[in-house]
Amino acid sequence: MGAWMRRQRKADNLTTDQVAKLDGLDELWRLEPDWNRSYRRLLAYLAAGGTLHGPANRTGGEADPTFRPGTWLRKQAKARTEGKLTEQQTALLDALTRHAETVAG
Repeated sequence: MGAWMRRQRKADNLTTDQVAKLDGLDELWRLEPDWNRSYRRLLAYLAAGGTLHGPANRTGGEADPTFRPGTWLRKQAKARTEGKLTEQQTALLDALTRHAETVAG
């Protein structure tokens, strides 16, 4: 399945219907798999009560002790500054930040 999705991400001849079906399966299908997994790990961390603020070396909690949300977020901030994030990645991270500010304030 992973190899097939990789081919779809690279394809430049998908029809509008094919793209709509892939969007229906997973709205994040276009994103690079490692980024996608880390983003989903961050969402799970936040859903479990985690925060976007705090030390970079904090873990993802008991459910994901190897994930370091602060470290990942710092890498994303650097990638954004260097112009390495897609518009979709930037929009997803901005939405998280806005949501965190709304919840906190």
